[in-house]
Amino acid sequence: MIGESALAIWMELDPSGEEDFNGWYPRQHLPERLSVPGFLRGRRYAAIGAAPPYFTLYELADPGVLTSAPYLERLNNPTDWTRRVLPVIRRAVRNGTRRIASSAGDSVERHLLTARLVPAAGRGPAVRDWLAGAAVTTLTALPGVTSCALLEQETGGTSVMTEERRLFGGEVLGGAPFVALCELTDAAAEAGLREFWRAWGTRLAAEPTVDLYRLMYGLAWLRPDP
Repeated sequence: MIGESALAIWMELDPSGEEDFNGWYPRQHLPERLSVPGFLRGRRYAAIGAAPPYFTLYELADPGVLTSAPYLERLNNPTDWTRRVLPVIRRAVRNGTRRIASSAGDSVERHLLTARLVPAAGRGPAVRDWLAGAAVTTLTALPGVTSCALLEQETGGTSVMTEERRLFGGEVLGGAPFVALCELTDAAAEAGLREFWRAWGTRLAAEPTVDLYRLMYGLAWLRPDP
């Protein structure tokens, strides 16, 4: 992961407008978002198996990007194409986050496993301590995991009502208190990770929602040569 923050979005679409939406995303929406200062990289994924059909991850310089004037200006001045496709959204989970910990370096693999973590009452500090401490070493030791990022919720940037938000055709839900992202070399690693998260949830008294995704495309700023 690059940046100190991320916006994670799980999404369902009305099939009648899905083709138009899927054309808009790479041709207009993703380049537009990456034009906002502080948006470092955007990636879009399609679900494998029973999961919300699409997942998008925007990696950000810091959490303040989601409340910045340039970002809010775009949200409140949608294009005609944006106005046409946003009503296609039937259900979305938008999770603004801050990075707690992550693997050294940067790895983008063909598959990504997302885990949305909801601690039982009073267990939030214990879950955060594990994410900030042993999580990176533990997760990257699992077969097929090349890197991971551990995130905690930042609600400020996703709670603002904007013109784009008003155009959504369905409900928009707040995200989980914590999110774990695991980059996988092979989708076959999913079974072992699901079992890990099941056992982890029992041990730490937290409910994990685990989904597997395949990378569709991404866009990032090129880093200048040193």
